[in-house]
Amino acid sequence: MEYINEKVSYLKGLCDGLGVDESSKEGKVLIKIVDILEDMTDALAGIGDAYDDLEDYVELIDEDLMEVEDEVYSLDLDEDDDDDDYYEVECPNCGEDFITNFEEMEDEEFEIECPSCGQVVEIETCDCDDDDCECGCQE
Repeated sequence: MEYINEKVSYLKGLCDGLGVDESSKEGKVLIKIVDILEDMTDALAGIGDAYDDLEDYVELIDEDLMEVEDEVYSLDLDEDDDDDDYYEVECPNCGEDFITNFEEMEDEEFEIECPSCGQVVEIETCDCDDDDCECGCQE
């Protein structure tokens, strides 16, 4: 973009060197055109600086995003323990879904309080994998 600035400066110098002044109609027009070109080169320089700043900022965001992606995708998704410990429960009173951890519950039946409405929800669990299970967990 520097070459545009040089060309406009050359035109301004040429107008000054040739003695173009505002006394004639053509001189007024040429001087105004050169002034407008100067303003445009200043505006372009500002846009170029803003573009450079944005480009640097986007590169920083891209690096941060790559770190987040590495962190997310590097998680061991094959671990079965994580999926089995948390369950989604729907409160029969308010209909709100909430997540609960059954890790410490050893009984097949237990009660848990809904965090939204405070209603006690009875939960039945079964850890059998049998298709012929009689507890009704496969229904």
